[in-house]
Amino acid sequence: MALIQKIQTLNDAGILTKHERIVKGVLECIIENHFELGDILPSVNEMSQQLGYSRETIVKAYKVLKERGIIRSKRGLGFFVANTDVSQHLHIALLLYGFQSFQRDFYNKFRKTLGAQYQIDVYFHHNNMEMFESILNTVKLKYGKYVVAPIQSEAALQALTILPKDNLLIIDRYLYVHERVSYISQEFENSLSEVFQELKDRILGFDEILLYYRDDVDYPAGIHTAFMKFCEEEKLNAQVFQEYDSGHLKPNRVYFTIGDTDLWLLIKDAKEAGLEIGKDLGILSHNDSLVKEIIEGGITTFSTDFIMMAEKAAEAIIEKKKITEILPCKLIRRKSL
Repeated sequence: MALIQKIQTLNDAGILTKHERIVKGVLECIIENHFELGDILPSVNEMSQQLGYSRETIVKAYKVLKERGIIRSKRGLGFFVANTDVSQHLHIALLLYGFQSFQRDFYNKFRKTLGAQYQIDVYFHHNNMEMFESILNTVKLKYGKYVVAPIQSEAALQALTILPKDNLLIIDRYLYVHERVSYISQEFENSLSEVFQELKDRILGFDEILLYYRDDVDYPAGIHTAFMKFCEEEKLNAQVFQEYDSGHLKPNRVYFTIGDTDLWLLIKDAKEAGLEIGKDLGILSHNDSLVKEIIEGGITTFSTDFIMMAEKAAEAIIEKKKITEILPCKLIRRKSL
């Protein structure tokens, strides 16, 4: 029997539990047309005898499939295939870093583009590997689509292997998982190098440029690489700090912030010191938002278009198509630099 053989081959190096192998086996048998709409599944007793699994394990697997609307049960008949659209795209798990302003913009556009017929459950991993793995183990096999902003690490790559490849969409940071996995992600190093060239004349008009960058959180490594390369090529006075220390603002410098907390402290200190942003000092910030567009006459940003990213991600889900696209980060020039 195709189902039994399929389940027996799904050991996945111990990644899947027994009931998860049954769920995945049924789904793959439907995809491969071993089961059609209305076909009867093996009974709980049959499955238990042929697989050597407990009845409780079989019942648990069939319950998951029933909750997803894939199978139904009828008294006297047992379990049968009720839905061959195993992708179940109406139920989406969205896993983000947190809910900063740009991620909130992504979510709002993503939800609006998908429409009310799609249910979106949002999870946050905060760049914490233990939390990332825990969430993946919680959501696996429960959703039709997994939209994930990943941690860029080997551990995260391994953790993502428990999700179905054809139903996984990587967003925001790029992480190659498998050729069957879709992605729409940002690119940092080359994009920022171009931004620095556009801002070169302005930057050279200041005495020094300072980057606030932490490598122990989710800051993109490409930003640090591009910054150091530009400063070395132009022989600039440059420093890198983990965070802005309030009260240490000096005029005639360019401040490049990744985290918004550093940005708000800089602006606060500038106002208290009577320094005009864009004249007495320059500011470049990562990730655009409505607040940065309007505060202090506008903050110059280096950002990808998260609205476009969200729209493209949603359209790929609606149209059930694979997407593999890298969006460049671009300069949005305003008063601050």
